[in-house]
Amino acid sequence: MVLASDDVAVESAVSDDAETIELLIELGNGSRKTLGLLPKAAYYEAATEGRILTARVDGRIVGYVLFRLPRNEVVLTHLCVEQGHRRAGIAQSLVNEVSRRYPMRLGVRAKCRDDYADIKRVWRGLGFAQLGRTRGRGEDNAAMTVWWRDHGHPNLFTTADEPTVLTVAIDTNILMDLHTRKAAPQAERSQVLLAPDVADRIEKVVPHGLERDIERHPVQLQERLLEATKHYRRPHGSPAKAEQLFDALRESYRSKFPDRTPSPQDVGDLLQLAETAAAGVKVLLTWDERLRTDVAPVLLEMSHPELSTLRVIDPDHLVIHLDELAHAAAYRPQVLSGSRFSTELANSASESVLLTFLDRAGGEAKNELKARLHTLAQLPRSHSIIRDIGGDPVGCYASLVDGQVVRAPLLRVANHPDADTIARYLLWTLRLTARQHGASVVHIDDPYLSRLAVRAAEHEYYQRVNDAWFSWVIDKAASGRELSAAVTTARDKVGLGPAALLSPSLSPDVAAQYERTWWPAKIADSALPHFAIAIKPRWSAELFGEPPTLTPRSTTLALGREHIYYRSGHPSCLKAPGRILWYLTKDHTTGPGRFIGTSLLDAIDVGTPEELYASLAHYGVFTLRDVREAAGDLGQVQALRLSYTEMFRRPVPWADYLKLSASAAGPRKIQAPVSMPRAAFDAVYIRGNS
Repeated sequence: MVLASDDVAVESAVSDDAETIELLIELGNGSRKTLGLLPKAAYYEAATEGRILTARVDGRIVGYVLFRLPRNEVVLTHLCVEQGHRRAGIAQSLVNEVSRRYPMRLGVRAKCRDDYADIKRVWRGLGFAQLGRTRGRGEDNAAMTVWWRDHGHPNLFTTADEPTVLTVAIDTNILMDLHTRKAAPQAERSQVLLAPDVADRIEKVVPHGLERDIERHPVQLQERLLEATKHYRRPHGSPAKAEQLFDALRESYRSKFPDRTPSPQDVGDLLQLAETAAAGVKVLLTWDERLRTDVAPVLLEMSHPELSTLRVIDPDHLVIHLDELAHAAAYRPQVLSGSRFSTELANSASESVLLTFLDRAGGEAKNELKARLHTLAQLPRSHSIIRDIGGDPVGCYASLVDGQVVRAPLLRVANHPDADTIARYLLWTLRLTARQHGASVVHIDDPYLSRLAVRAAEHEYYQRVNDAWFSWVIDKAASGRELSAAVTTARDKVGLGPAALLSPSLSPDVAAQYERTWWPAKIADSALPHFAIAIKPRWSAELFGEPPTLTPRSTTLALGREHIYYRSGHPSCLKAPGRILWYLTKDHTTGPGRFIGTSLLDAIDVGTPEELYASLAHYGVFTLRDVREAAGDLGQVQALRLSYTEMFRRPVPWADYLKLSASAAGPRKIQAPVSMPRAAFDAVYIRGNS
């Protein structure tokens, strides 16, 4: 049976239509062996956000597609068609409607196991091409294929896997659900963590504080649980830091519950929270309602950033907020703060330290790394070691400037709580080095990049070609055609073919993607909107380091991968994505007003201070009290997600701006956010970088 498209009605499901949502849940559960378990709340959340489409034939639901919208693509979570209506064009109608509704996104991604019957024919029939091969993160580590349906935009951005993987700690009850009582009815609640769409986006770990909680159980069960922990990575944190955090938690617990004597379970829970936070893990999964409702709210109010950014949630809510949590946890601004990390140049005497980064798991021989280090030691000031506050080596990298190319034959990160942030810091440093030396290419040719470093490179918009990674550093503002030519010239220097030719008036989404990939390029003829925002010296100093402060600020903030800036929830002209010019307001201690830099505006979130702080506290700087102050009497705030912040080489004073913008019709006053004509933006940008 093949139905004409006119016979299939595809429409959005709405969250207040409980009857329809329950039918979709029943349909999805009927295919759970292939689709995996999805909690009911995830269906309702998707309907609320317009991320689930239904297919009806003669008024009856026969299929649905539920999808996510990470970055600039569409990712299919469930594509489900009732058994009796398969091969009738239902799936085709659903996928076509997804593409029709999101034409400006780069394409549609799906990941599927290879052992399903005739699966390649199915995906190719729906208009997908094979993008890459991977392995699932489920228990059987199944072979999978990543499928891609392209929307026809110039495209450098699709990779074989999603770059952001969220590390989550699991508690004893979830460990039991997954290992020691899998057949028990209550264990089904945790099976959502094994669903393909979830398992592939998380890494489950077991903090060392779990042993204290395990001790409450009978000896035989203790042995089985300890054996189960061997299936998971055990992230290490500083014992002294864990003890410090435990003491702080215990004091807060006593203040909140002065009449309650902590039970052994309470002590075990607090210890697990402390160990989780000390290890740099940002999410603890538990079904313990008391822990989630009594203790978790206290964390938000605590002064320790490791605790205030820790989220304690159940697996169902993890699924609902996974993209948001993963995105936020990928940028931990506080972890490189102050003097916690230092950088030193390496030399021939550093070999013993550098050998600790030997990639045994990847098959690297010790003599192979020694030969690489020997070559680097003969080149002065070529490679560096990063150490934490205790002096332990946590990362190393090399950068060799060869004309227009910065080569990185060494880039390693140790197993450390801050490994993700360190990897991204190193990758960003290489791009800064290229710009500083007038180079247009970063070429990472370390053959033993760890999976973590690869994930960071994908997140930083590096492009993989065979076994090497490249970043194109195009330091100019020009038309898309001119920038394409510049990238083609850069690619030619490393023996690669021409770049995609960008057309005029690129959509804001696509233009923003290219500006991230070719940073610091600015596409002058795109549809990306421009705005100016006034910022007070206090917040500018914290976020951007301008004006300079006497006390150390976060290194990651200074090198600026992503920030959050809160403002009142009153409506404004701002649209995302867009470009922002930052105007530092006049102050008697910091001098006259001036333009100091620019950022990409990636997204705008609106909500209550408590809601937004709970999900965005990972980004640091603002406390809950600060966010409430920004909300004022309105009780609502806007959280501006910012990335690729670039401070001007020299600020542009207001008086100079008035002269520059005289012929560009730029705004004459900047208090609330204002639209900025492209010509005025270009004039300020060029002056600030001259």
